[in-house]
Amino acid sequence: MQHPLRVGTRGWRHKAWQGTFYDVDLPQEWQLSWYANHLRSVLVPADRLHAISLDEIAVWIEDTDPDFRFIVEIASASAYPETDAKHVSSAKAVAKAFGDQLDAFVVDVKVDPIAEKTFLEQVRSEISGVPVCLRGCPAQALPAGFGGCFDSCEDAASADSPYTIVCHTDGDLVGMRTVIETMQQLNTDSGALIFTDPERAFDHAVKARTVADLLDA
Repeated sequence: MQHPLRVGTRGWRHKAWQGTFYDVDLPQEWQLSWYANHLRSVLVPADRLHAISLDEIAVWIEDTDPDFRFIVEIASASAYPETDAKHVSSAKAVAKAFGDQLDAFVVDVKVDPIAEKTFLEQVRSEISGVPVCLRGCPAQALPAGFGGCFDSCEDAASADSPYTIVCHTDGDLVGMRTVIETMQQLNTDSGALIFTDPERAFDHAVKARTVADLLDA
């Protein structure tokens, strides 16, 4: 991996974090700023809790510093069996709103990657400099030019991509170190380690950032 490893969590709005990661009285609108003071990257899931609008993105950019990075999940492209200019235009608008703080897009292609190919190819070609990472596509089958998004138990090591995301649920330090060392050896420009446990992901990510710093990852 040529660039420093990003470490973060899947989303930052979780009820279980109130009173643990966040002070019990911290307003929701201040949570991202608090998060960004402790972690430097986040995967924004395509869910109702983290619903994206251009106005919302402007607030998120204002609440974080220029070195903070977002990875943005696009709603599954299986809804777009053919290229739809409206959806491509929407993705381009999101990329423009995030600017340099957008690290990558991620799309779940488990359902029907063939139907999604036209849409994804157009997003990748028209949004220069923003990797499109496919979740659900085996590393050895990644189409040229696309990044990959894998669970930590998958074989990400065989991926040859511009950006690799590994999702991890476990807070075990030995397991974290193994994943980080594996990612250091990836044939990829950049990548992120994203923790997904809705209750303890913040704790896991903070520990992993420390491990990554010790490993110079």
